[in-house]
Amino acid sequence: GDSYKHQWKALSGWFLGPRGENHDVFLDTFKALLEKHVELRNNYFPADPAYITDEVRKSYAFECEVQEMKDVLLQASVEMGGNVPFFSPRYQAHMNWDTTLPSVLGYMSAMLFNPNNVDSAASPVTTLYEQTVGKQLCKMLGYNIDSDKSPIVGWGHVTCGGSIANIEALWASRNLKFTPLSVRNALENQEARKILTPAQIRKGLSTEVTVFDETSQELTGIPLKNCTKWQLLNMDVDEICSLADDVVKNMEVEDNSIESQFKTIIETESVVNLGLFDFMKKNGLEKSPMYTCPANNHYSWPKGGTILGIGSDALIPIGLDKNFRQDINALEEKLMNCLENEIPVISVTAVIGSTEESAVDAIKEMYDLREEFKEKGLNFALLADAAWGGYFKTMVHGTAGTEPKHSNAGYVPHCPLTPYVEEQYKNIQLADTITIDPHKSGFCPYPGGALCYRNGKMRYNIAVFHPEVFHGADDPTMGVYGIEGSKPGAAPAGVLMSHNVIGLDNNGYGRILGQCTTTTKLFYCVWLTVARDDDPFVCVPLQDLPEGYTMESAKKLIKESMAYKSMSEVYNNKEAFDFLKACGPDTMINTFGVNLKGNKDIELTNRLQIALSDAMNIYVGSSAKRVPLILMQSGFDAKKHGEGLTLFKEKLGLPKESVNDLNVMVNSCMNPWQSNESIFLTGNLFRLIVLNCIGRLQDEAVKHRFIVVSDIDPDDNTIFMEYVTDMSAKEHQYQVSVKVEVERSDRRSLKKQGKNSSSAIIFETVGMHNLYLLLHKPEKEGFQVCGSNGDAITLHVVDVPRYQKLDRSSTVIYPKHQTYFIYGDEKRTIMSHVISELPDFQQTVTLSNKPHSLSPELLDLGVMVNLTDIEGSPLVVDGEIVSPLQRASYDITFKGELFSTIKTGISIDDGDVYFKAVDEK
Repeated sequence: GDSYKHQWKALSGWFLGPRGENHDVFLDTFKALLEKHVELRNNYFPADPAYITDEVRKSYAFECEVQEMKDVLLQASVEMGGNVPFFSPRYQAHMNWDTTLPSVLGYMSAMLFNPNNVDSAASPVTTLYEQTVGKQLCKMLGYNIDSDKSPIVGWGHVTCGGSIANIEALWASRNLKFTPLSVRNALENQEARKILTPAQIRKGLSTEVTVFDETSQELTGIPLKNCTKWQLLNMDVDEICSLADDVVKNMEVEDNSIESQFKTIIETESVVNLGLFDFMKKNGLEKSPMYTCPANNHYSWPKGGTILGIGSDALIPIGLDKNFRQDINALEEKLMNCLENEIPVISVTAVIGSTEESAVDAIKEMYDLREEFKEKGLNFALLADAAWGGYFKTMVHGTAGTEPKHSNAGYVPHCPLTPYVEEQYKNIQLADTITIDPHKSGFCPYPGGALCYRNGKMRYNIAVFHPEVFHGADDPTMGVYGIEGSKPGAAPAGVLMSHNVIGLDNNGYGRILGQCTTTTKLFYCVWLTVARDDDPFVCVPLQDLPEGYTMESAKKLIKESMAYKSMSEVYNNKEAFDFLKACGPDTMINTFGVNLKGNKDIELTNRLQIALSDAMNIYVGSSAKRVPLILMQSGFDAKKHGEGLTLFKEKLGLPKESVNDLNVMVNSCMNPWQSNESIFLTGNLFRLIVLNCIGRLQDEAVKHRFIVVSDIDPDDNTIFMEYVTDMSAKEHQYQVSVKVEVERSDRRSLKKQGKNSSSAIIFETVGMHNLYLLLHKPEKEGFQVCGSNGDAITLHVVDVPRYQKLDRSSTVIYPKHQTYFIYGDEKRTIMSHVISELPDFQQTVTLSNKPHSLSPELLDLGVMVNLTDIEGSPLVVDGEIVSPLQRASYDITFKGELFSTIKTGISIDDGDVYFKAVDEK
């Protein structure tokens, strides 16, 4: 990537932006691309006639269809508003975020041609793009791509995703495992005698291969004909890849036609042709092959076993250590069992960035372990699942550059990988295949996975040279390799443009991921400190503290030197940034658990994570409007996660001997711009959500009271209500603002109660309810309330602008100025006091109009405002708390659009709708 004095500013040119800040760049660039595309259409045999003439374009049918297209697409655009806001800093859940501008524009530009990369004849440009992407990824990951340097040359291609890439890697490894038997069988096949001389066959069978010799107890060269089946099942990957060519060379076959016929015979003897059952039967193999993956493997790995016919039970799960990485000792034990019982091992998989624990396996140790087992007679392919973590290799290419010493708006420092993780990335090229997803940490659109082979010849084991998509040895086709048939050429076009613009080093992708790593580590600090000392819950990150720190010393450092500080302040504080570099997960995903203090019931803990997930997720048919923070929930399998899960349960205060699975929360940090102040504010928002969810789980069903704080809207029969806060029971310690629809048949009863009451109408629920469940029923269900006259009225919840359990922590203090919550709609504006430290008061008033500069969208959402004329503590007169609103108008400040500070005024309608002092009594 290009180098700049302020490298962090380069990122702003690579994305559309959380607020669409670069929409003009996007529109201008796409307009130029579209115009170029149209120019290409016009320049292709320009003498050809136009088919959509001006006359046709003026026709009624044409105009109707174009208008219908616009209407349908605009309606879809409105519906797309129900999508998850991946682009927002409030989104911290799955491994998804904004996609790069060059990848999106490159994809769209290529999509206009609709190339199909299954066949170079259908994709003459994007096939070459895919080849280039494969070379770029191989080079970035550390594979050789220069045949002049080594005969072993890497090769890569684009897939629709990591699952397909993983299954392909397993498929290639399985086919490779059985190739030596196929080659020997081909030499002994009757058809071979028709094209080869007896002398050639003898030479072929005399081809030496390197295998483990039981007699000498070492690797040695043995003629192919003298090898046992077990020896042939444990040859080296590179030797297998060249075995057919080596045999042909040894036989001195010079006729290309005979060579081709012989390789066809090898194919007829292969597991690909015979199928696993017949192949094993023919070769007298009684023990099914196995393959290993860490216990936290992606679901594509067992799926691959079922697809290949070896079954998901062929997967040997390897337990995890205390860092949730693959336990190398456990792996060695499983491999030793396979060796002692002569069970063929197809492959061993290292996960380079697990999608839940964010763990990077020790691939160098795994490689060394394979070398040890080679010397004992057991060999296999080493596969790396770096679907999530692959692009982190860019963080070890080049330097990160100098960081500014002074504060800059929007600045986020680059945080390096830990020494352990960096060491694994420096050795990732030891794997025989690497799965890597541009559509994950490459920030490219779906579908965009990829698989890279250390030895490109390994891909020949899965090639299907169908004449429809293969046009000879000189054809640069990509479609004959892999699982997919048709696949979009637009995908590699987008990936290539992103690579070329951003760069695959520390100035480019490494810079993005380095800044994301900084935010990840800061979120780790948030989860470590989010629970206050007197809160009813604990929050525990998955990873242990850095060496040399106690919980007390770590929290002290975070609170004093990191919390709410600017990024520059954190970076320039050596102790703070050293802590940051050493703490947290391996690759940008924080996993943590929340538990009630003193709780030993793991099922209750699991229900709490589910409640948190419900509160912080968007589901089909729901809206993001009332979801201010989005995290995801996952789970750990007690049978698979081993020592790490046992220790983590203990840290959460749960019995470590529990055999139950554990639900956890997950926070993926793919936003490179998140300010440190906003990170800790996000933590405080999360804390308030936890308090709500604890109430949801622990509150008993009781009766609840609501105050009617607005007139009924005759157009939609809605009213606004405020919850009556009462400190006498925990079930009533809430502040809630709710918009409900009154059933049409109950409108008269509501008006009658208003006329008969000189004060606010107060409704009480009919029957006992959990408050959360009451307000989050499906709208069509509704609930009943009664007023002072005893008439029951049915209400349906339309919206809940505010729902907050009162914060009872001793750290809560009165604000500097009185804080109120303003909300409403186009006809009604309501202002409700925000209760803080006790004693305090509950108060609701209506405003004569919407405050200036408060947009309809913000009014609908609801905003916190400060009344700058009134100090934050309650107004006390003669020992009684009274309304602080002694005038009809006040100045207020609030955060408006784009976080701007708005100063304006409010006008209050006559009198309070409701006022009541609130205290512990």
